Amino acid sequence: MNFIKTDITETINDLRSQLYLSLKAPIDAMWEQLYIGSSQHYLIKDKETLGYCCINEEGCLTQIFLTKNHLSLMDEVIKELISSGLIKTASLSSNEPVAFNACLVHSKSVKANTFCFQHLNKEVELNTNLNVELVTTDDIPLVKLFLKEQVGMDDTFGYTENLVARKEIFMLKEAEIIVATSECRMSDSQPKIADLGIIVNRNFQGRGLATQIMKMQVNRVLKAGRKPICSTTLDNVASRKAIEKSGFYCSNIIFDMNFKDGIS
Repeated sequence: MNFIKTDITETINDLRSQLYLSLKAPIDAMWEQLYIGSSQHYLIKDKETLGYCCINEEGCLTQIFLTKNHLSLMDEVIKELISSGLIKTASLSSNEPVAFNACLVHSKSVKANTFCFQHLNKEVELNTNLNVELVTTDDIPLVKLFLKEQVGMDDTFGYTENLVARKEIFMLKEAEIIVATSECRMSDSQPKIADLGIIVNRNFQGRGLATQIMKMQVNRVLKAGRKPICSTTLDNVASRKAIEKSGFYCSNIIFDMNFKDGIS
């Protein structure tokens, strides 16, 4: 069995399309674009192409897919990835049960990382007149400063510029202070899905703003004919409450799994 480094080619995109059709729940945009997107891709071959996998610089398996005809080899592939030293850990979602279960069997510890949510897809009642507006090109420096101060994100790679160009980032301001930002990312890889995210200024938290803005974005997405999804980390209890108050339910969880040194 061989694992061959490759760029994101037509072959990878075709295999990934097959993976998306098999998922039990939509894939989270943050993991798709930042964690999986930045990982090294490998074609998995044994006389013929079995599938592909993605492994980051730390040796963490972030995505794996085997075609339907080769699913029975998943456990063998995971064993080979571990024994060869290519992977030390995995961060996989329970929406990929075959790969998830194969990794789970060989893990020595498991910890929940991110809760992923789907919506009931029913318009929610709004009791607010918040002036949430699109971020413009002129606002980019202020938004970048906000992201760095509030969540420690140093956007030097064009993340904010891309969202502004696509008209997918909004903000709520009070005077010249950003109270909150909200992303509404229309997925390219999942045409029926829109991924929502909200960051509230620490000085304005505890006022229910996250819930109000989330509800506004939910209705915006539904009117656009898409289905809203979102996610939050295990330790962000306040975010999870706001998400659930807005009509979302947890549909899958991304787990971090550490593998034992050897496989018996």
